Amino acid sequence: MRMLLITNLYPPQELGGYGRCMADFCWGLMRRGHQVQVLCNDASYLGAAAEIGPSGEPVARQLLLRGDFCNGVHLIRDAAQLQCIEKANREVIHQWLENGRWDGILLGNLDLLGVELLHWILEKGSPVLHHVGFVHPPYPIDHQPRTSRYVLLAASAAVRSNLCKEGINAAEAPIIYPGARTDRFGPGTTDRLLPETPCQRANKPLHLCFAGLLMESKGPHTLLEAIVLLHQKGYPIRASLAGGHFQKSYVEAMQVYCADNNIDHFITFHKQLSRDQLARFFRLHHAAVFPSIHPEAFGIVAVEAMASGLALLSSAVGGAAEVFEHNTSGLGFEAGNPNSLAAQIERLFKEPGLLRMLQENGMERARNRLDVGRSARQIEAIISQIATASEHSGIQHF
Repeated sequence: MRMLLITNLYPPQELGGYGRCMADFCWGLMRRGHQVQVLCNDASYLGAAAEIGPSGEPVARQLLLRGDFCNGVHLIRDAAQLQCIEKANREVIHQWLENGRWDGILLGNLDLLGVELLHWILEKGSPVLHHVGFVHPPYPIDHQPRTSRYVLLAASAAVRSNLCKEGINAAEAPIIYPGARTDRFGPGTTDRLLPETPCQRANKPLHLCFAGLLMESKGPHTLLEAIVLLHQKGYPIRASLAGGHFQKSYVEAMQVYCADNNIDHFITFHKQLSRDQLARFFRLHHAAVFPSIHPEAFGIVAVEAMASGLALLSSAVGGAAEVFEHNTSGLGFEAGNPNSLAAQIERLFKEPGLLRMLQENGMERARNRLDVGRSARQIEAIISQIATASEHSGIQHF
C-alpha cells in the first residue's frame, strides 16, 4: 500500500511523544512492506530539518502552522497572515492528493494546522485514519466528518471514553496504542547492566529517572518532593530528569527547590535525549517515574522504560493506567501527591523481590502487548477493510 502520513511536527523536530508516535507507526508500516510519504511542518526552532525520516521515509516539510511551540504555544493573530497560511496549506494538500494514488491517509496532530485540513483531504475521496493522541477532541463537535471514509482511531480506551463524553462520535473507534519501539530498548541494545540492588542499610542508592517535557502538567516536581520526604527518612536515592525545557521558569524553580531542600547533589538535570541516548539513559536506573498530573492519552516513554527493564511508578492518569497492572508490572500512586509516590518508592526498599518482579513483568508486558509493530498491523488491517468496502461500493481512491 501507498500511504500519506500528515501531522504537524515530525522527527527529528520533536516536542513530546506525538511526532515520535507517528514516526514509529511509519516504521511499523514500512517494515511490513508499505510505502509511506510524510507531510508536515518545518519547525526550525526544534532543530535542523531532514528530508529523510528515521526509517528512511521521505519527508516533505511544506505545511505552515498558525503559530509555533517555541517555549510554549504562540498563536498568530493577524487575519491576513492566517489567510495566506490557509491558502498555502490548501494548495500543498491538493498538490499531494492530485499527484499520487494513496491507499490511505494517516492523520496525526492537527494542532496549529486547523481542522480545515481534514476536510480538504476528504474532498478528494481518500480514506483517512485519524489517530487521536490527546484526551481532548481534535476539533469542535460539529466539525467531525460524517463519512465512512473517515475512521477515528483512539490512542487508548481513556481517549475514546473522553471523546464520547465531550460529544464526539467515537463509541466504535478502534483503540490503537501508540506503543513503543521495544526493539531499541533493553539489555539487547546496550551492554549496560542495571545498577546494583538498592539497600538502605548498606547505603546503596535507588536510582530513579524521569523522561519527558519538563513542564508542570507532567509532574516532575512531585518526584522531587517525594525524594525530599524519603531523604528525611534516611533512604539513599538519586534521580535524573531528562527532557526539553518547555517551561524554563518551571525548570529553574525546580532547581531552586532542590537547593533549598539540600537534595541538589542527588539530582541531575539533562537535556532532551535522542532515542539512542534514552536507551542508554534508562539502563543507568532501577525505576522510572511517570508522574503526570493531567490525564495522558497513553505514555510512550513509560513503555520504553519498561522495555528497558526498569520498574514503572505511574500516576496512572488517563490512558497511562492502561500501560501497566498495579502491583504486577508497575506501581500506581495518586497524581500530584508526593506522599503517595514516596510510599510506593519506599516499598522498593522494604519488600524483597518487588523491584526485580516489577522489572521483569514490565519488560514482558511492553514487548508482548505494547510494541508498536502490533499497532502497525492494526492500522494495516483497518485500511484493508476500508479498501474492500470501497471496492464493493464502487468508490475509487485518488
